[in-house]
Amino acid sequence: MALQIIPVLLFTVFFSEALTLMCYDCIRADSECLNTENCTSQDEQCSSITTYIKGMSKNKGCTAVCSNESVNVVQIGMTSKCCDSDLCNNDAQDSPNKMMCYYCTDKNCSNTLGCKGDERQCITVTAESDENTTTTFKGCASKSVCDNTELLQQQQLLQLIGKIKSASCCGENLCNSVQSLTQGAVLLLVPMLPVLFSI
Repeated sequence: MALQIIPVLLFTVFFSEALTLMCYDCIRADSECLNTENCTSQDEQCSSITTYIKGMSKNKGCTAVCSNESVNVVQIGMTSKCCDSDLCNNDAQDSPNKMMCYYCTDKNCSNTLGCKGDERQCITVTAESDENTTTTFKGCASKSVCDNTELLQQQQLLQLIGKIKSASCCGENLCNSVQSLTQGAVLLLVPMLPVLFSI
């Protein structure tokens, strides 16, 4: 009887190993990531997080919790991707989409940026540095980032630009310009003109 149990145990051990997810695994890689790991039974997804701050850094591996999100304000960017098949967290590049947003360099915010992948929103972030200077960052973001802008406060990546004072998103091409905000405010005042002049 004991001899019959041994093959069953061996089959179970090797079969369960074959059923675990396999992901690419690297920490702070600045080049191609070829290391792999077998995930534990709790880790149901592969993740790939790429950050851009004066160079690129990649973190890949197995994870139990993951979210797809992306933000690119040119000076700083972050993309987090999740997937659930073997070695799916490769270095596939996001394809450009048709969304265009403004971005800032110094005080000039009239530059345009083509968004990629899930970035289908334009974002404007105002941050205050330790020296009490206010800076505006503009660019592209995924809907998951825009739906929860409070998370931007917690993102270590964006905390590098200073204390975030405000963040807003919009979903049309080039909608994050100062001009469109000013024009919108003026248009809101038009219906009130007769009331203002009757006083």
